[in-house]
Amino acid sequence: MAQFRYKAVSNTGAVIRGVLEAPSESAAVQQLRSAGHMPISAQPSRLAGLSETLVKALPFGRGLSLRALSLATQELAALLTAGIELDRALGILGNLNNAQSVHEAFLAVRGRVRDGGSLADSLTEEAVFPKFYVAMVRAGEAGGNLAPTLQRTADYLSRTVAIGEAITSALVYPIILLVTAGISITLILTMVLPRFEEMFNEAGKTLPLPTRIVMGAGHIMQDFWWLFLLLAIASWVWLTRRLQSPEFRLKFDKALLRIPLFGNLLRDIEIERFCRCFGMLVGQGVSVPVALGLVQDVLWNKAIAKAVRETAASLREGEGLARRLAKSNVFAGTTLDLVQIGEETGKLDEMLLRQADLDERRIRQTLDRLLALLVPGLTIVLGIIVAGLIASMLVAILGVNDLALQ
Repeated sequence: MAQFRYKAVSNTGAVIRGVLEAPSESAAVQQLRSAGHMPISAQPSRLAGLSETLVKALPFGRGLSLRALSLATQELAALLTAGIELDRALGILGNLNNAQSVHEAFLAVRGRVRDGGSLADSLTEEAVFPKFYVAMVRAGEAGGNLAPTLQRTADYLSRTVAIGEAITSALVYPIILLVTAGISITLILTMVLPRFEEMFNEAGKTLPLPTRIVMGAGHIMQDFWWLFLLLAIASWVWLTRRLQSPEFRLKFDKALLRIPLFGNLLRDIEIERFCRCFGMLVGQGVSVPVALGLVQDVLWNKAIAKAVRETAASLREGEGLARRLAKSNVFAGTTLDLVQIGEETGKLDEMLLRQADLDERRIRQTLDRLLALLVPGLTIVLGIIVAGLIASMLVAILGVNDLALQ
């Protein structure tokens, strides 16, 4: 099955765009006609393989951009709150939003809504919308409070984007530092040291061991740089393909959780996402087992998603939520205490959202502490490496000078 990007006209005259799977282009056209649409174009998606790889490899690479979806949802909630009908609100939204992917997706949704479908069912037809997002919209439609539900969903998406941007901002300076230091070390080994090597050879004195090690490293980088590049590319391709295997992905994600400092941060991010999504769904009237099934699709770490999936299965057998979550050895004691209190008092959604707020503050504090430790640590390590290179050369230069004075 291949993916085809299509453009068609619905029964109401609206232009719709999207992606569908079909064995051939003619089959894709036939699918559109069977759905009552008039096909305009259906072209193979050349980036389908790359997109699929990125979706599986990146935590925020699923569907639409979270930032664009958050802004679009806020705009839609504001329009509905102002009393504008859904059909017209979707049309205005498609014209207001600057993100082309969101623009096309909501125009396609509007076409299906004008054909008589509900908003949730129309969103389901567009594979770019997360299942959690569709579930929240469905619950809002069922409860007659679509606008407030969309606003809460937009707030959640904004928080998720904020956490992702905080992590990115925290990593910018260390990455720049590593790249700069790497370039400097490479230049020293491949361009600076060879100039001194000629002088050392003319002196005819045996070089100290540190200098010979550094010289050897420079020769290796000069002669086999292409091999290192090929190994890096091959390793990335191998890891990306292996991550598509559920068994390997599960082992890989478990290993990530065991990394000092980083593993705890990743766990806190996933648990915050779990508590907030789960709390919002339960607050909208979604049953606990169904909500757990939807939340596991939001989680990036497969080890934690597996624990949530097993929890949902146990709940159908009558076991309590807090007790089953405790067996997974993933959730902290404070989280389990709040879940148990929520179960006992019937305020599970409030307790989960409160825990999510606590986790969000803890994540930001952890990021600040990690950044405060990471930058000085990298500076010291890289400084020691550069100082070692310079010292190895100074030892050899001083040895040559002593030989010349004798």
